[in-house]
Amino acid sequence: MNEWTMHAWQGTPEAAAAALRTLGWFGPDEAPAALPDPRIGGFLPAAGTAMRSFDGVAYVGVAANAAIEAPPGLSPAGPELFRALLGSF
Repeated sequence: MNEWTMHAWQGTPEAAAAALRTLGWFGPDEAPAALPDPRIGGFLPAAGTAMRSFDGVAYVGVAANAAIEAPPGLSPAGPELFRALLGSF
């Protein structure tokens, strides 16, 4: 059994989308990633769905079974705010 950790980040919608794409996420009307990162168990927003932003800030997350540094352009998001805005797995 794997231990999953939620990594919650915030940043501009463009930086968030670019960062998630490097891990295997894809947006609406995009083809799925050919080789998603094997450390990732899921995304918020879910792969294939639109990213949401609030006042120009996107909040995104990944459930991973390994440590992942915040990608360039993103910073850690407070867990309470993240859960309030996007929920959890």
